[in-house]
Amino acid sequence: MKIRNSILAAALVLLASGAQAMPILDGGWYIDEISAADTPSASSPYIFTLASQATFSITDAFIVGDTFTVTDSILGLLLTTTIGVGGDAFGDDGAADSAWTSGDYGTGSVQLSAGDYALTVAGDGVGGVPAGFYVRLDSSAAVPAPATLALLGLGLFGLARLRRARS
Repeated sequence: MKIRNSILAAALVLLASGAQAMPILDGGWYIDEISAADTPSASSPYIFTLASQATFSITDAFIVGDTFTVTDSILGLLLTTTIGVGGDAFGDDGAADSAWTSGDYGTGSVQLSAGDYALTVAGDGVGGVPAGFYVRLDSSAAVPAPATLALLGLGLFGLARLRRARS
């Protein structure tokens, strides 16, 4: 009886865990794959909300020649990967960085503004399937305006003078 209840409980847990969207966090590469040509990836859609602008990047990393597309549920097609160097290495995943900087694999990135996104990645699977790739999201840090720094400096100077005058 205990075994039967345990099996039923395990089955309920497995059935209750339906499809979930892939949570994508700021910074760092995430691995994903397509299992058939022109179908969404295993972890699509990538659902997230941006408070400020960010860059979404993708690189093929396994079979040279695959092309991936990134679409948004509202905006439509955002990018298609192209063969070429993606840019400088990010330094947090050797395999992904190697593909991003090699020039042999398809790469791409798109600048996103603040808002809600549901990104779907699909691929052509030219080199065969499954076809793996990496994605990442990097938010753009706000750069303080020069006037802001000047005002901060004046405020600190004023506090130092006030403290000195009291002593």
